[in-house]
Amino acid sequence: MITLTVKDCNSFSQNFYDSVIASLQFHQLTCSCGHSACLSIHAYYMRKVKAPDGSVHTLRILRVKCSECGTTHAVLLSSMVPYSQISLSAHQVIIDAYESAGDTDHACTDTGSIDENNVKYIIRTYLRHWKQRLLSAGLPLHPASLLTAGCFAFYSAQFMQIRKTFNILFSMTT
Repeated sequence: MITLTVKDCNSFSQNFYDSVIASLQFHQLTCSCGHSACLSIHAYYMRKVKAPDGSVHTLRILRVKCSECGTTHAVLLSSMVPYSQISLSAHQVIIDAYESAGDTDHACTDTGSIDENNVKYIIRTYLRHWKQRLLSAGLPLHPASLLTAGCFAFYSAQFMQIRKTFNILFSMTT
């Protein structure tokens, strides 16, 4: 998996995703095998992402394939949490609501179309896997750019990523 750093962590649209991919220099990307300049477009898949405002966006996500080792990687934006349909900003809103009130009821009222089961899962995952990690590394929950960069630096994973899939953060040059 390759995660691209984007400044606007609240943008979800196919046009935004496509513009980020169009500006990407594929020869600069590195595969998990260590080779660079070896990734090419392989396929696409559809993925839904729920934003904190309750909107649901369906995105066509790019997969690239390494010509050296044959591994494929999804190319995600830093505003997305791997293996989750809920955006990074929605995760932050839910965790903020939980931390300020201390209960899941308050967190459920602030999340629009994200159902109660999703909210409880996010809070449980945060408490079991991420709260102590953030505290031990001294990482803030906001802004999202610092949170993402810190999680990749300390844990080689996006915040709230649970599966141990290899994930590379690529900071796009401007």
